[in-house]
Amino acid sequence: MELKVWVEGGPQRVVCGVTEATTCEDVVYALAHATAQSGRFALVERWGHTERSLAPSDRPLRLLARRGDVRFLLRRCPPRKTEHITRKPTDGRPLRPPPYDEAVTRSGQRYQPSHKESPGDSPTSKRRLVEGSPQQQYRDLVRLVSLQRERLRSQQEELTHCDSELSYWEARLGTREELSRLERLYQGGRSEMERLQGDGEEALCSELTLARSQLAHCEARLLHCQQRLRQLCQEVAEEKRREEDAVLEERKLLLQRLSQELREANLLALSLADAEHKHWLESTGGFSNRPGSTRKIMGSPRQLENAVPTNKNPNGVWV
Repeated sequence: MELKVWVEGGPQRVVCGVTEATTCEDVVYALAHATAQSGRFALVERWGHTERSLAPSDRPLRLLARRGDVRFLLRRCPPRKTEHITRKPTDGRPLRPPPYDEAVTRSGQRYQPSHKESPGDSPTSKRRLVEGSPQQQYRDLVRLVSLQRERLRSQQEELTHCDSELSYWEARLGTREELSRLERLYQGGRSEMERLQGDGEEALCSELTLARSQLAHCEARLLHCQQRLRQLCQEVAEEKRREEDAVLEERKLLLQRLSQELREANLLALSLADAEHKHWLESTGGFSNRPGSTRKIMGSPRQLENAVPTNKNPNGVWV
């Protein structure tokens, strides 16, 4: 299986042949060999916005199967200050460092020394070891140095693992603090929203009450205006009726006056016509009635236009 690793300060690398048993140390060795780099490197797991240094014994594929969206980053570690073993000469010969009972090897197994040493070695046996041959002392020193290196390597791995765990839990703690802060902000915003909502409801209620009062006032004014308009319409109609009655009365009076004047003029004309007719009859001797007629014709037919109006002929003209 292939594993994508981002090299810090370089391009992306693909490690082939990765299995379930492949450790982070194997991946680091493969990348260091491929890039021809030397030094201390660590494989970092990047998950979202958090990073965690992986231990050399961690399995990348297991982490990838467990979390899914995980990126691996190869990062160079700064050198650590290690304590150097100081040896003081005694009697012109180097002192032997204190023996280690056990050492942690690279594979996790403990190294068993070829010779047996008890915790309670006597000074005589120690003196015998110190006073041995130089070749034996050299071999013992080489063995002890290798054991110390393995022990330091094991401690370094444990320290790296502890650092990664510490970074992981610090990130988790930071996430919890961020969640707590966001929750506090949410609660504060919710309380503020409830307060604003309450204030808004009170303001809306007051505005609604004011609008209702204004509506009632407008309805009252509208009713008053309608009543006033109805009253004004009645007054206008009454005034118009009175004016029409006055005009009609004036016309009646004018008609009566004209009728009276016409009647007087007719009477005057009739009196004048009777006088002229009598004078004419006296001068001409008059007319005789037609045989078979019982109606007496008075005067000349030309004078019919000046006839006096009667009840049957109010216009005063008949044929």
